[in-house]
Amino acid sequence: MAELKAAVVGTGGAARLHAAAYARDGRVRLAGVVSRSRTRAEELAGEFGARGYCSVEEMLRAERPDAVTVATLEWEHEQPVLEALAAGAHVLCEKPLAHTLGAGERMVAAAARAGRGLGVNFNYRSVPAHGVIKEALERGGFGRVGLFAAQMHAYLWPHMLDQMRGWFGDPVEVTAAMVDEQGLRPPVSTGPGGRPWLYSEEDGSEMLYHPSVAAAATFGYGEFVATMSGSALVPLERNFWSFGLYGSEDALAVDRATRANLNGTASLGRVAERIAGMQACSYEESFALSVAGFVDAILAGKPVPVTGEDGLAQMRLDAAIVEVARTGRAKRITEDTE
Repeated sequence: MAELKAAVVGTGGAARLHAAAYARDGRVRLAGVVSRSRTRAEELAGEFGARGYCSVEEMLRAERPDAVTVATLEWEHEQPVLEALAAGAHVLCEKPLAHTLGAGERMVAAAARAGRGLGVNFNYRSVPAHGVIKEALERGGFGRVGLFAAQMHAYLWPHMLDQMRGWFGDPVEVTAAMVDEQGLRPPVSTGPGGRPWLYSEEDGSEMLYHPSVAAAATFGYGEFVATMSGSALVPLERNFWSFGLYGSEDALAVDRATRANLNGTASLGRVAERIAGMQACSYEESFALSVAGFVDAILAGKPVPVTGEDGLAQMRLDAAIVEVARTGRAKRITEDTE
């Protein structure tokens, strides 16, 4: 018998993956799906034996779920997250946590008041190969780290910021630069009112999210340096991301992670040999693993794997990148305690 009742807010691609993950987890019963379109809600819900609803309030009142995924567009995250937390549900929110820092702060505060878990679906933290890297870092397998360098498609920018934080924590200092020329803007996803979700000083954007042409940031970690670069011109289906991690005792290069194989092609050292021998983890599988980790934490009464505080820290780091790119001045993030 299922131990948790879950619901999903949203009916897009990510929402479908969350619904499928809940539905195939024997510990969970998917009870409801919410969309502004009743047809869309009922169609997705019907695939998994759930009920469709047109409002979050109606679903929460009728189903009283233990867990709610919010998989709407990021500028539509705040209200359903707040409503679900107030109703006593644990919440797994799609990334990024919110479209403004203020919204993210309100969501984190609401989770604390409610005493419920607020998770952020940075699903690539759940890729087993990434767990191998974290374990090697924690046991000192790389020795003294000197450099981490990553490049990726723009869509993966917030993910890699979070992944970097998951491996190394917050940097001490950041510098950044970006190019966003009107004539070179590709047709990427849009924000409220059809406005492109791109860096623009005029629209008051707090976070970068989708760098259109080129963005790069350098992070000082006291004893080592990390760099990230992203662009919508990177061929997404052939290269989600590539990165290198270089230490005094081991080195790792991961090339061309793809939707079918998020491990990428690993080379250079001992950790690479371990990753090369692992089964490929797909985009869809990363969602299932992330949702399962969220469910594990709820059932065990433990903190969720990627917390609302983690999501807010990622947003603040992204906002710092935008700030320093605009001002041309490096920004202190944390104090160096070395």
